[in-house]
Parts: sequence; C-alpha cells; structure tokens
Amino acid sequence: MFFKNGNFRLCLSSLLIAFGITGLAAGCATTDEQVNRTSLVHRYTDNQNGIDGLDNVRRLLFDDIRRVLYAVSADDDALAVYRVAEDLSLTMLDMMSGNEAHGALVGASDMTFSGVNQDIQVVSFYSGAVAQFRLQDNASLHLSSYLTDRIDIQRVFKQSKPISAQQDTLALLGPYAIVGSHNGISYVASNVSQALVKVTSTQGKLSVKQILRASQVNALAGAVSVALSPDENLVAVAGMQANQVTIFKAGALQSLVLQHTLPDEQHTELTEPVFVTFVPETGGLMVATQSGVYHYQQNPAGRFILLEQLSVADPQPLPGVTRIVFSPDGHCLLALSESSDQVNVFARQSNGRWQFSELINVAGAKSPTSAAFFSPTQVAISFAKSDALHIYGNVCTHQRGER
Repeated sequence: MFFKNGNFRLCLSSLLIAFGITGLAAGCATTDEQVNRTSLVHRYTDNQNGIDGLDNVRRLLFDDIRRVLYAVSADDDALAVYRVAEDLSLTMLDMMSGNEAHGALVGASDMTFSGVNQDIQVVSFYSGAVAQFRLQDNASLHLSSYLTDRIDIQRVFKQSKPISAQQDTLALLGPYAIVGSHNGISYVASNVSQALVKVTSTQGKLSVKQILRASQVNALAGAVSVALSPDENLVAVAGMQANQVTIFKAGALQSLVLQHTLPDEQHTELTEPVFVTFVPETGGLMVATQSGVYHYQQNPAGRFILLEQLSVADPQPLPGVTRIVFSPDGHCLLALSESSDQVNVFARQSNGRWQFSELINVAGAKSPTSAAFFSPTQVAISFAKSDALHIYGNVCTHQRGER
C-alpha cells in the first residue's frame, strides 16, 4: 500500500472540499415535511466480517444483473468485488491492489464499465493511470491493460515546477473521473493535466486516441467530472477552476468537437462545478456546484437551457453536492454531499422537474461518496470517512405528482 498517510492522501480525499465547499449547515434539509421512509438493511465496515476494500471508497458500480458489486478504494489502492445475495448481503469475491495491479491503483478515484464485455476501467489519482480489468469465470479479477506515463509522484505533487505537456504525453496526471461507452470508448477528466482524454479499448488493450487540454479549451481547467449522454453522442466536462461546463459532440469514429459551454451569458454563474451528469430518458443535464445543483434541458437547437435549481424547500438551495445518482427507472435521484454528510432524495415530477422527497438517515456515517442501485427502491451507499458501506431499502417510495 502506497502513501497511506500524509499530504498525498489529504489531497485526494479533500479535493472537492479544499476549493471552498465548507460551512454547509445553512444548507441542511430541515423541512417539516421530511419523512424517513428508508430502512438500513445491512451495514459493512472495512476489515470486518470478511469484507475488505472499503477504506475511502470513491465509487460503487453494479454489473448488468445487479448480482456483483464493484468498489474502488483510494486508501486501500484497490478494486474490490463482492457477490450480492437475495437478501442484499455481500460476500467478498476478490480484491486487487499494490503490485498485483502494477502500481496502477494508487489513489483509485473512479471507475466505469466499457465495451460489450463490461470490462472495468479504473482511474487512479496518484498513479496517473487508467487500468482495465475483467472478472473471470472463477470470480477473480484479471488486469488486462493499463496506461501511465509513470512520472514520479513526488515530481507531480511536491515539485513547484509544473510538468510540461511534452513530459505529460498521455495527459493522465491526477485523473479524477472516467465514463465509458458500449463501443469501448472511454473519456477521462484529468485534474492535474487539466485535460479531457479519449481512450479506446481494442482486443483488451488500452490506447489514447485524443487529448484536449485547457490550453486548447479554457473551460477544461481543473477538469474534475465527466459524463456521457444516454445516446453516447455528447460528453460533458466540469472544469472546477474554469467555473464552466463544456459539452462536446462525440462518436466512435470522430474526434471530440466543442459544441458549447455553460454558463452562457443569460444564466447564473457556475461557481466551481464539481460534478456533471446527464438525466436518463430526458437527456437533460445536471450540474452540481459549490452553491447549488442546476438542471438544464436541451432546446431544439441542441443548446442546454437552465430549467431549474434544485432546492430542499423554496428558496433553500442545495449546496455542497458532490455526486448525483439516478435510480434505474430514472424517476428518483440521490444527491450526495461529502462535506455535510447528507444524502437527499428527489422525485421526478410529470413536468420533468425535480422535487425534494426526503433526507436519508445515514446513522452518523461520514462523507457519502457514491451510490449504486440494486433496484428502484434498494441502494448501496459508500461513506469515505467512515470506511463503510450501507445498504438501504424502501428508497424512492414517494408518490409522483406535480410540483
């Protein structure tokens, strides 16, 4: 295990908070209409009851049939995989870390599925790497390919002189987010390289096909989140330092082409956007910033127009959200905040807007980082500072109606 303590770990776990997303007591959901409908079904803690790999989990994902759960741990430097039973209990299948992964999982920060075979691709903040894995028939993980410049971590994070683009040939320094497609193409938001990287997988081998840097597209400065539209024709990137979100046209056989940038001159500034995701079915766009969550809809001309700002109680905004996760049916979303330890639930109304439903009781767990749905009403949530994973039932059991 590498860099378990010290400033390196603080850098990753505090990346979003360090830019000013603090002091959020005023943003807590405290309306009289709250009803905690959810129930805690299982609670797992790192290194207890045969479960490992939960030390500062950054991302959870389920396979297509929702019987296998994957987790990436920034402090275990690991990819872990668990079997899910009918009662939603977990059994550890395998974990890969350290030398097994050729050092490509140091500070593992995000993962995605890519290609028809559902290969698992992981980006790791300190390794400066993208690694591809496959779960084999014997329930063990196999590392099939990885990409890295292998630039010394001390040079990247402690040396005052920045790494030049000539040295940073892959633009994979400090990769913080990745999203994959069904055709084997993935997109990486590299925070330190300040770049968007298009990666392809051919016969199990990864390669970089296109790099766009902030020197070419200013809005990519501080790239920290990346999302792919449901039809896989658009890629959105949150540039935290640029205070902008960029939308690109994408395709398997074409280079990324800049479509437009948010905010435009007509709408609210996007102060430090930290997360971006497309809305299932509708193709809308959600942007989480330091000050709130903004919902955009695409107009006939293809531009994204601000529809609403999510709130827990008008006019109370929703600050400090660091991840948004939709239920499988697209009718519910969870808004997670690492700094306020909150998980807020919203319901989609028939008019396409989102209404606050409830605040999940997380039983004292700290820093929710990711969520993965078993079903429209069952979800697993990771808590980074608690080194824990909770499984909840009766989530999103609200009545759907007009706002």
